[in-house]
Amino acid sequence: MPDSVIFVSKGDFLNRKFIYICDVMICCICVLALCSCAVAALSGKDKGMVSINDACEAVDTMTLLCGGSLEKSENISVGNSVFDIEPVPQEPVYVERFRNYSGDTADFVPVMMYHFFYDADVDRPTKGTNSHSIQSVREQLQFLWENGYVTLTMDELYEWLNGNIELPRRCILLTSDDGQDNFFELLQPELHKYGFVATSFVITSYRKNIPHKLTLPNVELHSHTHNMHKGEISNGGVPDNRGMMQGVSVEKGVADLQKSVEILQGTKYFAYPFGTYGGNSKEILRQAGFRLAFTTHGGVVKRGDDPLQLNRLRVSGSMSLNSYKALIRYK
Repeated sequence: MPDSVIFVSKGDFLNRKFIYICDVMICCICVLALCSCAVAALSGKDKGMVSINDACEAVDTMTLLCGGSLEKSENISVGNSVFDIEPVPQEPVYVERFRNYSGDTADFVPVMMYHFFYDADVDRPTKGTNSHSIQSVREQLQFLWENGYVTLTMDELYEWLNGNIELPRRCILLTSDDGQDNFFELLQPELHKYGFVATSFVITSYRKNIPHKLTLPNVELHSHTHNMHKGEISNGGVPDNRGMMQGVSVEKGVADLQKSVEILQGTKYFAYPFGTYGGNSKEILRQAGFRLAFTTHGGVVKRGDDPLQLNRLRVSGSMSLNSYKALIRYK
């Protein structure tokens, strides 16, 4: 179970037998810790030993867990018992948390692509397979959490691609296109609960309240252009009617992205409108100072991939949890 969430009993689960067992555990911890300190004192060597303060802190922590004195949040069901879940959102120093990582390392990173979120209890999907019920997404997040996955920031993926850090084998990057309000209304609270982080690629000319959204925890906002998420291209452009960005001049494209960067307060990460990236697209991104750009091509991200042509894995709204596991190559 990740450290970011602690379960505390609410019902009959915390009965007298459980309290008795916890009391015994506390006593054992005290005895072991004090014995360790005594040995350290007698031997004059404190390396690897437990201090009195450490022992007391351990006892306090165990008492807190066993006594159920943590503040309680919302209810969730676990089997036939009801527990309270108190999320403790992770707040690591991003990138730095992996500077000296030495565990099992990642050979690839699944970058997931979502679009529109809805609450199946009150709404119906309106965007076909690009509509994701928050109930199904919650099931996916629960699976990731229970199986020790780490969600990544864009900076962490960038540093990994450049060989500056190693990442845990079970890592994943969550992204959602278009910057819809339902990302912030429905998904952001779930991310906060699990201590996860996700990116919303925002069309900055379409969306309101971006300064407020930039302050929300557990989310990153990056560019989906300012006003080039359109289906027409200029005369003489690449013959693809799905990506305006492919046909605009470099000067016009850079001006659009600079506006997006200004609104998003300095982003260097990008998702192509409609996933298409021909014509001047990459040159526009280079001149606008972008580090990474994502397509809609299916596949995982590996070192050596073109940083301005990265794959993603499309999450279908009708996808089962088993299909999701297969998609991310869970083992």
